[in-house]
Amino acid sequence: MHVAVRQWQVLGRKGFAQNLQYSVSHMVNTIASVVFGLIYIYVWQAVMPESGFGQYTSSIIVQYICVNQTIAWFTQFGMKIRHRIAESVRSGRIAVELARPMDFFCYRMAFEYGAQLYSLVFRGLPVGIGLALLTESYVPGSAMTWVWAAASLAIGGYIGISLGYLVGISSFWTNEIRTLSWVLFTLELMLGGISMPLEVLPHSLELVAKCSPFAHLAYYPVQIYLELSGPAPILRGLAWAAALTVVARQVTACARRRLEVQGG
Repeated sequence: MHVAVRQWQVLGRKGFAQNLQYSVSHMVNTIASVVFGLIYIYVWQAVMPESGFGQYTSSIIVQYICVNQTIAWFTQFGMKIRHRIAESVRSGRIAVELARPMDFFCYRMAFEYGAQLYSLVFRGLPVGIGLALLTESYVPGSAMTWVWAAASLAIGGYIGISLGYLVGISSFWTNEIRTLSWVLFTLELMLGGISMPLEVLPHSLELVAKCSPFAHLAYYPVQIYLELSGPAPILRGLAWAAALTVVARQVTACARRRLEVQGG
């Protein structure tokens, strides 16, 4: 167990450090994200009725978007795991990676978690600070709210990386993962709540979205942070994380057998 934790720490640090060389491009992305966040805010303020809808007032919508634009850099934006895996398959490096004395899923998960943590610190937080200075921010007063929100965000990051991993590992059977990548991106936007609260959707679709793993990428962490929800969604997030881990390991085992049959 101690060795496994050490491996996760080393890979996480490497994933974090790899992104340090791209600081200039990240600065440009940060400015662009702030601009897009402001556009979202102004659009919502223009179309919302004065009374708001449900529990969402104009002020809460602004705060919802600000937090969403911040945490999305950890759970969705900048995630490259699917492209890294696909490139390894195309180049043949995947044979070496699967031969390493470490579980391939854990190896990829730890490395990507470090990379996404970098995105949160150096890309997400500057976006959040920029939007907070230009609009209005919300800071929870309860320490437990911070704890539950951080736990929900950590689970959301795990789910996001797991979904990306499944798209990437599909490259063992397909020549191109672009279509699956766009499908995943569309589902994340529509069912994840990044661009709008899920309550805006038709009731039946809202229920589907809230029960899906995508809601844990953005919707539930923001709900908990804004104290619009308690910590109950964390248990559902853990269940989805466990289920995706089982699926990812099963698919990886099938991919390994396919590689060995092909003689790679």
